Amino acid sequence: MKHAQKDRISQKGSSVQTFFITLALNKKRLYHDGRADAQLSAHVDGGVRRRAGASRLVNYPSEITIPKTMFNMTKYSYDFQRTSRNIKCERNKISFLNLNHPNTVLDFIRQIKSVLKQGENKIELDFSQVATFFPNVVAPISGIIDYYTGRGITFVVPDIQDHLRAMGLISPIVFESHKDEHHVLNKIWKFRGPDVGLLVDKCINELQKSDTFDPGVLNTLEWSLNEVMDNVIQHSLVDEGIMIGQIHPASTKIAFTVFDVGQGIFNSFKGSNYAPRTPVDAITLAMQEEVTRDKEIGQGNGLFGLHSIIVQGEGRLVITSGGALFNLFEGKIKTAGNLPVLTREQTSTTIDFQLDYSKKLSIDKALKFKGKPYDITSLRIENLENEKGVIHYKIAEQGDGTGTRMAAERIKNELLNILTEEVRPIILDFSGVTVISSSFADELIAKLLSRLGLYQFNKIFRLEGLNDSQQLILHRSVLQRLAQEYQKISTNNTL
Repeated sequence: MKHAQKDRISQKGSSVQTFFITLALNKKRLYHDGRADAQLSAHVDGGVRRRAGASRLVNYPSEITIPKTMFNMTKYSYDFQRTSRNIKCERNKISFLNLNHPNTVLDFIRQIKSVLKQGENKIELDFSQVATFFPNVVAPISGIIDYYTGRGITFVVPDIQDHLRAMGLISPIVFESHKDEHHVLNKIWKFRGPDVGLLVDKCINELQKSDTFDPGVLNTLEWSLNEVMDNVIQHSLVDEGIMIGQIHPASTKIAFTVFDVGQGIFNSFKGSNYAPRTPVDAITLAMQEEVTRDKEIGQGNGLFGLHSIIVQGEGRLVITSGGALFNLFEGKIKTAGNLPVLTREQTSTTIDFQLDYSKKLSIDKALKFKGKPYDITSLRIENLENEKGVIHYKIAEQGDGTGTRMAAERIKNELLNILTEEVRPIILDFSGVTVISSSFADELIAKLLSRLGLYQFNKIFRLEGLNDSQQLILHRSVLQRLAQEYQKISTNNTL
């Protein structure tokens, strides 16, 4: 019988019930995992096995008996496969089974490094079995693909859903080239230092158009995003990061993930006054008040403040960095270590936080440094103010048009969120708007008037820039809305 190759077992014949395969390994070690391991190790007599995991080491004896019932072909050629619950790898092809579990990221790092060890520089990625995705999975995967692409690795993606490609999964969207876009959520952005402020502003602006929020929620989110994204620029030793955000109004959930391929939190403390023993210790240390590697760079309040916000808002905070994981959920903390990293120098960091924005959030309690509340200035509101301190809201600059009820609802939500922060005069400027639809006028002006009442509406809002036809459409929409409201009141009183 011929000796098999290290990574291939071949056997011909149809009548033999069992056969023997002699592996002349010469003290070599054979790596494999997943289903192949489960099948073969069940028939290893006297082999040494490690604990279950994505990758295991087996020292095989000189001779292994494998029942013929394992095969149903006259000619069978077996290639070792590396399979987990999240990813399957065959040679240089990596198939994703899901994009909704953080372990998919860890498995991807393992598998891609395994493929590269074989000398491959072209990797095929298969997303055909993926149905849904979570931000804390797609952001790191996009960043990892981008990292290896920059190092000469070619990724071939023959079949991928249009929405996954459009969101930037295979190649994150460079924000500087798309900074004029109004819809930034559900997209994977690559940002640099100068992009942080504008990207955060656009995220908050889209959030406040998507739903209404209690006082302080949006300001808190704005502060958190600025701090986390700035940490990438200041501490990672790389000049760019990856970010994605989502809002789910039906469940009142917000999720943001920020990723970088930098040195990691543990490495960032080297040369500082702090000496964490492990990457887990480094993460917990970084969340303490005023802990930073360099006071000249930052004050060390970013992760501390984010942690406080998550605790008060009963949200979730997951930080993965340097091969360690920190998970805060429902008041409980879980940690883990010895996770795969890109390299020792570039261990990468992922910060994922989720909030239920239906829950009350007190800024004074959440953002308290040295026992004193943090004064948050809303940059987005400041940018809308004129020289007299009045909010000057230009309808033509909102990017969604003035023809649909949905566009009007987004503007209405934003205005209501502004008033939640502080009741103040607002100019609604229609200059530059050519046409408004009746549905737009009804949803924006008529519903605002109905909600606030005539006196409060006139006290807050002043309309400017309307031409004669727009005024006519607006008057008609308002009268129809008020008539409907009056009819409801009359009917209820009669009943």
